[in-house]
Amino acid sequence: MKAIVFRRHGGPEALEAAELPDPQPGPGDVRIALRAAALNHLDIWVRIGLGATIPMPHVGGSDGAGVVDAVGPDVTSVSPGDAVMIAPGLSCGECPECLAGRESRCPSFRIHGFQTQGTYATHTVVPARNCLPVPPGMPFPEAASIPLVFLTAYHMLFTRGGLRPGETVFVPGAAGGVGIAAVQLAAAAGARVVAAAGGAEKTALARKLGAWEALDSSANKNIGDEVRHVTGGRGPDLVVDHVGGDFTPAAAAMCARGGRVVCCGATAGKQFAMPMRSLYVPEVSILGAYMGSRWELVEALRLVAHGKARPVVDRTFPLAHAADAQRRMDERRNLGKIVLAP
Repeated sequence: MKAIVFRRHGGPEALEAAELPDPQPGPGDVRIALRAAALNHLDIWVRIGLGATIPMPHVGGSDGAGVVDAVGPDVTSVSPGDAVMIAPGLSCGECPECLAGRESRCPSFRIHGFQTQGTYATHTVVPARNCLPVPPGMPFPEAASIPLVFLTAYHMLFTRGGLRPGETVFVPGAAGGVGIAAVQLAAAAGARVVAAAGGAEKTALARKLGAWEALDSSANKNIGDEVRHVTGGRGPDLVVDHVGGDFTPAAAAMCARGGRVVCCGATAGKQFAMPMRSLYVPEVSILGAYMGSRWELVEALRLVAHGKARPVVDRTFPLAHAADAQRRMDERRNLGKIVLAP
C-alpha cells in the first residue's frame, strides 16, 4: 500500500512517501480502503515526539473514512463494501471502565495513528467495533472530519463539563477542529456560546455555526476581559480549553463563580502555574478530558444526522502532499479541517 511515514521524530520534512505491505485484518478486525483522512494537531505532536513508544516507520493519522475491503475471522457487524468512518479510540472492551462506557479510562486505551499505524495511507486496519456507518449522502472528506474532534468536544462539554441549557460556554480557537465541533454541539444543547478566533473570516464562521458572540483573538486585546465584558462581567460557566499553557489559568480567572475549565490539549504549553486561592475562593474547577467513548461519538453523530451540527472542510490535499497539509495546520491558516485524499 502507499503511505506517508516518518522514520524519526522531527519537522514536516521527516514525512516521506513509502510502499508498505498491505495490512491484514486479524480476528475481529477489518481493513478499510481509505477515501479520506483528516488531520488533527495530534498528528503533529506524534511526529514531533510525545515520549511514547510507537511503531517505526510510523504512519500517522487518527481520522479516516472509506470502504471496508476485507474482514477478519468472527466479524459480523460490517461487510466488504460498507462505507465507514473510524472511531479512533482503541480499548479492550472488557474491563470495568469499558463496560461502564468510559473507554478512554481503559488501562489499555490507545489512539489509532498514535500507538498504532494510522490513516495516512491507502489502507488501515481497525477493530470492527470501531467502524461507524457513514451517514447516507455524506462525502468521505466530511465523514473523515468528524470522529476525533466531535468525540472530544462532546466528551468535554457534556461528560466532563456537565453543560446545561442556558449556560454560557467560551470556545477559543473556534475555527479549528475541536472549536468548530464545540461551538455547534454547545449551541445545539441550548447554551450561549462565546467564541474566539483569529480574523474576520474565522469569527464570521463561528457566528454562522451558532456562536452568540465571536471575538477576534488577533486584535491584541485581553481575551479574558473581552469575554467578561460580553457576558456582563459574569464570565462563562464553562471554558473549552484545547490550548493549555498560560491560557489555562487565564481561563480559570475569566470563569463565573462555580465555573469549569475542561482541558484536552496543550498546543500553547504543557505546564501552567496559578495561585490556589484563585481556584478555591470562586470554586472554579479544572478538569481533564482525554478523547472519549464510542457512545459519545454516536450521540454527536445524531446531531449531525439531524442537521444540528456539521463538519467543515478547509482543503483536501493529495496524500503525497501530507507535509504541506501539516504545515498549513501548524501555521493556523486553515478554516476547518484539512483532509488528505489517499
